Amino acid sequence: MDESTHSVIPRTDSSALPMLPLPQVIGLSYAQRRGAECVWCSTPLTAETARNLGERPTSEGVRIWPRGCTPCVRTAARRVASLHTDSCQRCIRNEERCPDRRALRDLALEGRREGRP
Repeated sequence: MDESTHSVIPRTDSSALPMLPLPQVIGLSYAQRRGAECVWCSTPLTAETARNLGERPTSEGVRIWPRGCTPCVRTAARRVASLHTDSCQRCIRNEERCPDRRALRDLALEGRREGRP
């Protein structure tokens, strides 16, 4: 990804970040495990361009601190939102009442209001 896609974008306060699944830890570099690079695309991150995905335990009992770039976080949020809406009973009854769906949607749309892809 080019540098322009990783510019500083106003952030939503999203409770959806912990819902985003990560790639398998065994395939992550040390830089991705500690949050210096995007966990999905390996782009180097700064404090301004990174989304903190929260401390995550691994199956080996090790903790990692992954971060993602905004484009990858948005892509993951769209994917999870689609799966969530199809399986959540609250969404099936009334999508507007599900706080998880709203949080995922806000995260998936983050930055679009400023005209970014």
